[in-house]
Amino acid sequence: MGFKTGALKFVDRYIGGLIVRFLGWRNFRKTLGPPFVEIVPDRVKSVLFIRPGGMGDLLLLLPSVRRVKELFPSARLTLVGEQRNRQVADLSVLFDEVLCYDRGPQTFLSKLRDGQFDVAIDAEQFHNSSVIFAYLSGAPVRIGFKISPARNELYTHLVDYPMDRHEAEAFSLLVEPLCGKADAPLPLTGLLDESRLPSSVPGFSEAPGRYVAVFPYGGARGKVWPAGRWAEIVRRLLALNAGRVTLVGGDDSSMIAREVMRSVNDPRVTSFVGRLSLSETAAVVARAKLYVGCDTGVTHLAHAFGTRTVVLFGASDERKWGPPTASGESVSTRVPCRPCSIFGYVKLCRTIDCMDRIGQDQVWQAIERALAG
Repeated sequence: MGFKTGALKFVDRYIGGLIVRFLGWRNFRKTLGPPFVEIVPDRVKSVLFIRPGGMGDLLLLLPSVRRVKELFPSARLTLVGEQRNRQVADLSVLFDEVLCYDRGPQTFLSKLRDGQFDVAIDAEQFHNSSVIFAYLSGAPVRIGFKISPARNELYTHLVDYPMDRHEAEAFSLLVEPLCGKADAPLPLTGLLDESRLPSSVPGFSEAPGRYVAVFPYGGARGKVWPAGRWAEIVRRLLALNAGRVTLVGGDDSSMIAREVMRSVNDPRVTSFVGRLSLSETAAVVARAKLYVGCDTGVTHLAHAFGTRTVVLFGASDERKWGPPTASGESVSTRVPCRPCSIFGYVKLCRTIDCMDRIGQDQVWQAIERALAG
């Protein structure tokens, strides 16, 4: 967790908690009739979606956003999120406006209050800031998960949060008060506009569908797999003639990527770790024959473009965050304490057995199935 993210969580938990309790008491005092407002579809002209957090959270919310867009084509859709997800929102072609609360707070609050929103849908499960934003938006209808008693006071429509269902399914429940129950599961692929990706990436010349993208993640400890095993997977891909191998990822994966490159030492492997923008990374994973990585935002980006994936799961739960079964494979191991990740927090461990016990043969078998499929 970076310093900025940690600071935001601290402020949200302690200061945000006090604000939520005050606003809940104030809302109770000023509400004379029922605490809910009936939804009249003909009057829904502006919908606010609130999704703090990482890229994966936003990408899994997009199927529900698209459903609202299809049922209310003339409604204006606005997203509240972090600056790091603006590019993802732009690729989705679903939002008319993006408001970033971590860039220019005064401007953000002014636009939030002036938005004249009819419905606010809060896709955050645990933190306090999102429900504060929903309340300050002035939307008469505010939909959120029924998890925190303090947060519940500020919603007009409460939705049960299912711990045992995929996160995209949980998000689909949030739009049911507005759209009704969906006839079928919402698709997780085809959510992003590939035409908005850069046509070329500097230094990258591989033809679409002729290479494998590998993300040797080196960030959060609960998702890190040993560099030596990543190197062995890359060697096997080369021996199988699956195509050239391209390493992708952010700066936090540079050390593992360097170890992989040094160990494999093959000109058919190229590392772009720490060298690409988000849109350039998206272009690489979207056009790959296969993507292999851990449970990260880039992995969900690959899912959204429909790229075939093999994903390693440690602390996080593949039942909630796994790839679509039609285009992906999840790999994990049985450890009594996993999965421990919940609402962005994980169990403190001295050793990461849930990742260390995933064998390279286990991952390779999933890769073979994916390539055969």
